Amino acid sequence: MSDESVDAVVGTLVLCSVKDVAMTLQEVKRVLKPGGNYIFVEHVAAKDGTLIKFWQSVLDPIQQTVADGCHLTRETGKDISEAGFSGLELGNVFLSNASLINPHVYGIACK
Repeated sequence: MSDESVDAVVGTLVLCSVKDVAMTLQEVKRVLKPGGNYIFVEHVAAKDGTLIKFWQSVLDPIQQTVADGCHLTRETGKDISEAGFSGLELGNVFLSNASLINPHVYGIACK
């Protein structure tokens, strides 16, 4: 895809399984036109010290094997915040029926 060629990139539950999150986010920025938006929903690691985080850490290697490389312990919201977008609206939500695949971050990052 050409540089600055798209108005929006939409990603849902993608960054948990890519090999290099920072490189993927740089590619998102590369293809976005100035003012373009990256719209996303991603599951992220639970807070340190919680029971969910403990189980995420224990089960992460198995999850990666059975779910096409999906990591339970990534801090994707932090990665998106540090990727250098010009604007970012970031929210957090806990989905009661998603068990260990919680919490989630969602939002819009602008180039």
